[in-house]
This record gives sequence, C-alpha cells and structure tokens, in this order.
Amino acid sequence: MAEEKPQKEPEKKESPTRYSGRPVQVVCVENTGEDGKDRKIVVDEDALQEVLDNVEKTGLKKMYIVSLVGAMRTGKSFMLDLFLRYLTEPTENTEKDPGCIFAGTDLNEEKESQFYWRAHQDRTTTGIWFYSTPFVRTIKGQKVCVLLMDTQGLFDPLSPPAINNAIFGLSVLISSFQVLNVQNRIQEDTLQQLDYFTQFARSALRLFKSKEELKNAEKDGKEDDISEHKFQNLQFLVRDWANFDDPEDVEENIKQTKDVLEDTLAENFKDGGQRERIMSSFEKVDAFFIPHIGLEPLRKKWTGNLDDCEPGFKKMTGHFLRDVFDRTLVVKKDIVRNIELTPKSLGYYITSFTEVFKDGQMPEAVSLFTAMTKATTLEARERAIEKYKGIMDSKAGPNKPYVKQEVLDNTMQKALEEARSEFKKIAAFGDQKQREDALLKVVDYLQEEGKRYEEANRNRVDKILAGSAMFALIATVAFILDFLSDYTCDWWSDTCVEGSRLMKFIYTLAAMYIGTQVFFLYQGEGQIVMFKALGGLWAEASHLGMQYYQEVRLNQRGHTHIHTHTHTPISL
Repeated sequence: MAEEKPQKEPEKKESPTRYSGRPVQVVCVENTGEDGKDRKIVVDEDALQEVLDNVEKTGLKKMYIVSLVGAMRTGKSFMLDLFLRYLTEPTENTEKDPGCIFAGTDLNEEKESQFYWRAHQDRTTTGIWFYSTPFVRTIKGQKVCVLLMDTQGLFDPLSPPAINNAIFGLSVLISSFQVLNVQNRIQEDTLQQLDYFTQFARSALRLFKSKEELKNAEKDGKEDDISEHKFQNLQFLVRDWANFDDPEDVEENIKQTKDVLEDTLAENFKDGGQRERIMSSFEKVDAFFIPHIGLEPLRKKWTGNLDDCEPGFKKMTGHFLRDVFDRTLVVKKDIVRNIELTPKSLGYYITSFTEVFKDGQMPEAVSLFTAMTKATTLEARERAIEKYKGIMDSKAGPNKPYVKQEVLDNTMQKALEEARSEFKKIAAFGDQKQREDALLKVVDYLQEEGKRYEEANRNRVDKILAGSAMFALIATVAFILDFLSDYTCDWWSDTCVEGSRLMKFIYTLAAMYIGTQVFFLYQGEGQIVMFKALGGLWAEASHLGMQYYQEVRLNQRGHTHIHTHTHTPISL
C-alpha cells in the first residue's frame, strides 16, 4: 500500500493593510530641572516635517484639521481610532450606513498604526500627536486633506495645570475643528477652562487693533469685540449621555442634543459673561451626545472587538462621524487675517505657538501676539515668494523657450511688485519696523531668484535657433550634393544638371529662412546672442546629422547580415 504523502498546509495570505500611516508626536512635554519636576514643551521637528511632507505629496492646499481634546481617561484615543476606521472605510459603505465600521472589526488589528488606547485608568497620551498621513476627502464638493490630532488629557493629575492649559491652548490655535470630549454632561470646570484661554486669546488679539480702532470701539461700548478674529469650530462631544429615551432614535436624540446645548449655554446664568465670551470667540459652537458604550468594552481584558459595543452607541457614533467627515468642512484659516493656511504656514504656526508655551506656563498676551505676528509674517513671505515664482515660471520657468531680455525685465518687475503687494496684504499687523525689515529680506531673496531666472534664460540662447536645425541640415546636404554634381556629372548629364538646380533652390530657400531669423535676432538681442544662437544651431544640426548617419550605418549592417545568411550553404 502506497504511503500517503502529508498534505501541505495552505499558504496564509497576508491581509491587506487598512492604515497607511501611524500616530507621531509633534509636540512633546519634556521633564527638566535637576529633580525632573519642571516641564518644557517642544516641537519634534522631524515628526512635524513628516506630516507636512505627506500633506505636500497630496498636492492639495486646503487642510481640515480635526482635534480631540478632553479630560483624562474619557476615551479620546479610542474615539480617534473610530475616526481612523471611518476615514479608511469605503465611502459607498458609510453612505449607506455610517455605523458599518463597527461590524465584525477588531481595534487590535494593526494597532501600531492606530492611536494608543487601553481599557484602564493609566494615561496613554502626552503632548500633541498627529496622524502621519492625511486623508484625502471630498467634502461639500471640495477636495481637502483631513488631519487628525490627539492631545494630552485636560485635568491630568500627572501634569501641572499650566501644562494642561498650554496644551489645550495649542490645540485650539492649531485646529480648525475642535472637538471637546466630555463625560456625562458639559460641566462648569470645562467651560471655565475654555473661557480662561479665550480671555487670554482676546487680550492678544486686541493688540492687533490700532489705537484709533480701540478708541472708537470704546466709544461704541465694544472695546472687547474681536468679531474679526475668531477661532473656528468648537463641538462638545458628550459621552455616556444617559437621558435618551431610545438611544437608537437618531433624529429625536439630535433634537434633544440641541435643546440641552441651548439650555447649557443660555445667558441667564450668573457666570460673569463666561458663556457669552465662549460663544463669541468661535465661528460656531455645537454639540453631539452619545450614549454609553456598554460594559464589555470597559473591562481590562477587552480585546477591541467593536461588536461588543451597545447598539445605541454604534448608531449615534456613526452619525457623529458622518457629520464631522462628510457634512462638515472647516478649512484651516489664519485667525489674524482669516485666510486659508498652506501646509508650510501650518508648520510656522505650530513652531511659533509652541515657542510661546515652551516653559509650560500661560504666557503674557503680548507673547502670543508676537507669535501670531511672526507666523503671519512667515505666511506673508511664503505667499509673496509663491506669487513671484508663479508669474516668473509662466514666462521663463523650466521648459520655457528663451525670451528677450526686455520682456524678462518687464516680467521680473511685474512679479516683484505683485509679490510686494501680496506680502503687505497679509503682513498687515505687528511692529512696522519689523515688517519693513522682513519685506526687505523677501525682496533681496526675490532679486537673487531673478538672477537665477536670468541665468537660466541665457542658457537657453543656444536653443533659440534649434528648431531650424533640420532646415540647416537639409541645406548642408543639398549644398554638398550640388557641389559634387558640379565636378562629377553636370558636364555630361542633363539629369545631374536638373538635380543640381533643385539642390541649389533648396539650400537657397533654407538659407533665406535661417538668415531672416538671424537678422531679427541680431536686431533684437545683439551680436553676442546671435553668435551663441548660431553656435547652438550648428551643434544641433551636427547632432541630427550624426544620428541619421548612425541609423544608415546600422541599416547597412543589417542588410549585409541578412545577405550573408541567405547565401550560406546548408551542411548535410
């Protein structure tokens, strides 16, 4: 009996990767001092550059920055992982059912690519984290980069209160859609924290107003008005809301949410204007309530199986995610100028603002004002350079033909003037002397760029007549054939005479065409440019001639090779 061969185990197919990036810590909280009890806030330049480079790779300028901040151990990082699942789920699935991300999925899959969460009481996030790769998404007809931020918990007992305030302040300044994650209800201490920062920001923003504006505002009783400078969207995300009659009735629950928010932020509270200040500091303030997740996900041994979540939690969370990522679009803008930030400008903002909070203390308002001014000036510089290069590239950029020096000079002058205007339009605040110095540096840089454009344009001189190289080659061949005909066969063959006449007509016509071009080139650009262009014409014509010569040689060799094999006898 034949021995049975052992069956091979089927090869395991690697499951496709769901996530293309990973969380990276951009703003770090470091321990300093001899006893390590002091704190310092710093930017990880490499991590920040990685995020910005990934945004640049998309080719998109619009950024929608969603940040989640809240009290320690209220499930922020867990919620951010749900953000990730929603953003990586095919849109056709989420359009049908936004809660589909909970079906048969496990948060422990590819956990190194997700925000770190654990079902226990230990802290998991310090500083500010970004997801390394943006999510390209079309929202309300606009293609944008969605960036996710995770922040250290508020009221963190392991960090000084000043550090918590600083991290929260940075989160509000950097994001365009700030989600404030709270448990059970919107509590007074949360509103106080929010008001504390907004009052500080108001003090800094008031410095952008001129003395004349402040005087007029005081007369009108609006000396605290910063309506021109607002933070963008704020959304309270209330977790574990226990007052829904039916946790799965989305429409009724959203209606209840609006009523509760309206009551919570009503102005009849004796809070010294706290609620009014918060409402007037943001372009929009909203809320979304979510019921309890269920008991199983709270157990320390929970593996991350999302099927264990309560149906009401899954349904309401799905609709929350749809609202944030499909029905809401808040493109990040500069709070001072109210213009959209570019990826480079975002880098300036993060480094400038972090520098203000580096000591882990809430700085003086003037320090924040200085940081805003610096970031705005850097943004103005970037926009001015972009404007200059855009105009210059359209006329004398890469792959462009040679342009006359007069035309290039006019283009450079126009580009420089428009770049100046762009800079002044954006850098309209701050110390006048500092802005003038910054503008002078930008102009110096652009003038150096102009020299590079001039040099690149001069290097194209030898290509001015390159388009006539074929005519020059044909004329040269025709002249040689005419010359040979004169001394070999014209004296005895009428055919040679006719051919010689044709050759003479061809090279005379080609010479007239090229001569006309050379004449106008001499008139417009002078003798030096003309001779350089003629040298380039000769080089290009010679190159073409060698190419054709090599092709003829190869063809001849090929024919000889075929002829030899055809006449080789077959040995028997």
